[in-house]
Formats: sequence, C-alpha cells, structure tokens
Amino acid sequence: MTSRSSSSSNAKTLLIWLGGAVVVIGLVAVVVGGNSSSAGADHPDLQGAPVVTGESLPPFQSSENDPAVGSLVPEVVGADFDGTPVSIENNGKAKMIVFLAHWCQFCQAEVPELTDWLENNELPDNVELIAVATSIDRLAVNFPPSEWLEREGFPAPVILDSAAAEAYLAYGAGGFPFWAMVGPDGTLLARATGAGQVNLTDWTTILSVL
Repeated sequence: MTSRSSSSSNAKTLLIWLGGAVVVIGLVAVVVGGNSSSAGADHPDLQGAPVVTGESLPPFQSSENDPAVGSLVPEVVGADFDGTPVSIENNGKAKMIVFLAHWCQFCQAEVPELTDWLENNELPDNVELIAVATSIDRLAVNFPPSEWLEREGFPAPVILDSAAAEAYLAYGAGGFPFWAMVGPDGTLLARATGAGQVNLTDWTTILSVL
C-alpha cells in the first residue's frame, strides 16, 4: 500500500516536471517566433538604398496646372531587387517613370497592362521606362514585390525605394500608380496618378520626337 507522503512527493515531482516543460516550450516559442519576425524584418525587398539628389518636386495635387511642370526632376541612383544598378539620371533621354506599391489594387491592375504593352511595343532608343517599387509593407498583401513583378513578367527596370520612400516623396508622392513624364533635358512634362491614366502609345510618340 502506497503511503500518503509518497503520493504527495510524487505529485510534487510531477508538478515540478510539468512546470519545467511549460517553461521550456515557452522559451522555444519565443525563440522561434523571434527568429521568424527577424527574418521578415530583414527581407531584402523591405528597403533599398537609393541616393536621391536634386530639389524635390512639390506634392502632387492634380495633373491640371501642375506647378512642378518645367522643373528639373530629382536624380535617383539605386538598384533593383538583385542589386543590379538602376538609375534615373539626366542622360539626355526622355523618361516615363512609374511608382508602384505592391499592396495597391490599382497597381495590381496596371502592371499586367504595362507588361502587355511592353511585350508588344518597342521603346524608342531615346525613351526609357523605369519603375520604382516603393511604400513596401511586409504585413500587407502581395508581399514581396519582387515575386509579384516576377509573376507578372514585368520587363522594365525597377528601382527598390528606401524604407522612408525617399524617391517617391522626392517626386511628389501622388497616390498609386504614380507617373512622372520627363523630357530629354531632365524637366518634368507631366504627372498623373491612377490606373489607366497614361496612354503609353501617345506618350512614347510625344517623348520620342522631343
């Protein structure tokens, strides 16, 4: 027959063991969760390191009577998701620049249209189309943007913006998708925002003869 003192001792031992197991499991969960969070925070798509020079354009309000038209646009020296250099420079070529956010439904609608146009039309030698992936949020839908653009087969060069969206803000931060049309002399011709607001065929024709 087992004594009461023996039963009590066994019960205490079991409680101590269970308590220790709970502590260990809790520590493992914290470590694993912490590593997972850190991995997300360190994702290479979260931020680039573009160097933005020149005076920022005023905040975008409307395409009509835009006070920024005629101003020199900021230059952006950056890289794509793989670290390949991509720049917006005053190099004597006209430019169509589009700022895209991976979580923006209008950007998600615009990118397939852009991809289709680029696959079926050839840009003139004196016209560039450059995208800027900006306002990146690892907790938002469609992250990471590199995988999104790869799925869409987007062929244009892409600059990865900084965590502070420096390139986007320098151009006036006008919603998404946000377009800036630039002449060969580096001055702004027009800005526009929203899906379907830019006719690439018309703009390519205009820019190619400047």
